[in-house]
Amino acid sequence: MATVAVAMFIAVGAMAQVHDGTTIPGAAANYATGDPTYITEGKTVPMYALPDDYYHPNYDVAGADFELTDGFIWTWTEATATLTFTQNLAGEDNYVQVTAPAGSAAGSPYTVSVTETADAAYGGCAGAAQNLVVNVVTVPDVTIGGDADYSFCDGAAVPVSDIQSTITGGWQNYRLVWTLEIATLDATSAKEFYYDDETGAGQDANQKYAVEYTTAIPQEIDIAANAPDLMTVGSFDVINNGTNPAATVYTYVLTSINDQASRFGDYLTVGGDDTDPSAFMYYAAGPETVTVTVYPAPETGPIYHIINTWSE
Repeated sequence: MATVAVAMFIAVGAMAQVHDGTTIPGAAANYATGDPTYITEGKTVPMYALPDDYYHPNYDVAGADFELTDGFIWTWTEATATLTFTQNLAGEDNYVQVTAPAGSAAGSPYTVSVTETADAAYGGCAGAAQNLVVNVVTVPDVTIGGDADYSFCDGAAVPVSDIQSTITGGWQNYRLVWTLEIATLDATSAKEFYYDDETGAGQDANQKYAVEYTTAIPQEIDIAANAPDLMTVGSFDVINNGTNPAATVYTYVLTSINDQASRFGDYLTVGGDDTDPSAFMYYAAGPETVTVTVYPAPETGPIYHIINTWSE
């Protein structure tokens, strides 16, 4: 028996190869087993089935050594045939790319199944199917309720205390992109100076965003809640332009969103590297604008009367 086993492994080693140059994208640490997983409509994600280590002794995904023994096949199925599968070598790769077409969220969840079947030289036996639950979610969207303009006098009740957004679709850890511009107005109500924050720091004659943001991705924040607050300033204050308290305008522009599920679908594009948030795809939101204008109360001057020493 021992001699037969040794002979078999010699044959396996001789026939092993990396099918069609296939490798598993990204690092092994980026993959896990267990239900469920998530795909956004229109996105494609990678999956692989771990080969039987008896029949594939040279396969080591952690070491990026993907040698499979010839003649073995992996059959990937999904009962409704809604999700589609792409293999580099049809049937003969344990690695597959799974696509969720538009509209597929309506039928979610789905069950992806895979079965490994041995080559006839090894008995042609089929293993038990392995299953994975796949939740398909709609593209994320976010709104702040449409364009809105608020104005109030400094010291009066604030008509808006925060800027709430509402998220639909997607799946957790949303990243929102928006800008916040803070500017004072001149006597003609034109924007005169721009500032880093509501305290009046960083006055500049050129348009810029508050320091909490960058111009490339004005604000990107991981948020699990479906109603994140976009407000980061402490309050809507009147800023002194260096001469007088001036009307101050806070302008929020909401532009785009993504979520964790859609970032799963960018895995192939970014090669498994999640260190650069700007590399992911964002879905357009709006743009919607919320403007909050705070007016300083005029300083009423003293009453002038005829001087008491006149005509003495």
